[in-house]
Amino acid sequence: MGIWMDAVEARARLIHQEITGAQLLAHSKGLNPGAFTAPLYDELARLYRDNYAYAQLADHADLIARFRGPGVVNREPPISLVTCLFGKLKEEIRAIARAIAGMEASSRVRWPTDLDPQLAGVAHGSLVVGMRVPRPGDLGADGQALLPGVSDALYGAVQAAVQSLPAIPRLIQNGQVSEAIHEQFPDPAVRDTVMVAARRLAPSAQYKAINALFLNAPQQEQDTERGAAQPLTRQSRAILTSCLDSPSRQRFKGTGSFEGLVRAVDLDARRFEIRGIGSSRGIRCIYEPNYDQLVGGMLDAAVMVTGHYEAAPDQQPRLVRVDEIKVTREASRQLGLGLEMPPQQ
Repeated sequence: MGIWMDAVEARARLIHQEITGAQLLAHSKGLNPGAFTAPLYDELARLYRDNYAYAQLADHADLIARFRGPGVVNREPPISLVTCLFGKLKEEIRAIARAIAGMEASSRVRWPTDLDPQLAGVAHGSLVVGMRVPRPGDLGADGQALLPGVSDALYGAVQAAVQSLPAIPRLIQNGQVSEAIHEQFPDPAVRDTVMVAARRLAPSAQYKAINALFLNAPQQEQDTERGAAQPLTRQSRAILTSCLDSPSRQRFKGTGSFEGLVRAVDLDARRFEIRGIGSSRGIRCIYEPNYDQLVGGMLDAAVMVTGHYEAAPDQQPRLVRVDEIKVTREASRQLGLGLEMPPQQ
C-alpha cells in the first residue's frame, strides 16, 4: 500500500481498537455494547465510504480531477459525459507533456505525441478521476516501451508540470490571477503552458453539465502544506482567458529576435514552440490573430521571431510575445539540421 492507503488503514485500526475498548467497558458495567459501539461503526463506515476509494487513487495518480455539476449528480452519469470529460483531461495532460518535452528535451529525444496518460482509477463522489503520467520503463499493451529514450529528468519535468495544475485555481484571487504565480512558476514558458491547460479544463458557459472542477496532486500534498483546494469555474476560465490574452508587460526583460525550428503549434491558444539549433531549451511564443494563417503551416519550419520576451531565472528567454514572424526555411526543406522532427499534425 501507499502513503494515503496506509493513513486510512491506520485510522481504521484506531477505530477498531476504540470499538474493542467500548465493548469491554459495556460488558464490565453490564450494559448493552451496541449503544457504545454504534457511533464508532458509523465512523468506520464513513471512513471507508468517503476516503478509501480516494486513497487508492491518490497513491497512484499524479493528478486527481473531481468534476461537479448537474451532469454527475447521479451515481451513474451518462457514458457520453464521462467519455467527454476523460477526453478533455487526457488531451490537456498530453498537451502539457508535448509542450514541456519540446522545450526541455535534448534535441534528439522527444515525448511521443500520441501517448495517453494512464488511468489511475475512478471513484464516486461527484466524478473523481485519477491520471498518471507514464514513467520511463513502463510497457504498453504490446510489450514495447512507452517512452523510449526519455530520461528521468525529462519525465520529472513533465510530471512536475502536470502536478502543478492545482496551483492555478488557488492563485486566482479577487477576480484576477495573483502576482504570486510568478514565484510559483519561475519559468514563464511552463507557467504559460499550465495556465493554457487550466483554462481549457475550466467549465465553459456553454457546457452546463459541469460547473466546477477541483484538481489535486496527491504526491505533492504529501510533501507540503497547501491551502484548501479551489475549483476551476466558469469565472476562472474568463479570468485566465483575460490574463493569457494580455500578459503583464512588467515582466518583459526586453525585445529580441530568436531563430529556431517550430516544434509544436497550438492554433486554439495561439501558441507555438521553437528550438534554436544547438539549444538545449526551447522558447514558447504567443502570436496575434493576424498570423493565424501563417502559423497554421509553420510546423517543422525554421523561423525568426521578434518581440518582447520573459526570461527564466537563468536569464534565458523562454516566452516571447511575438511582434513579427519570418519563415527563413520552409518545412519541406528541413534536412541535415541534427533535429528529430515531430510528425505532421
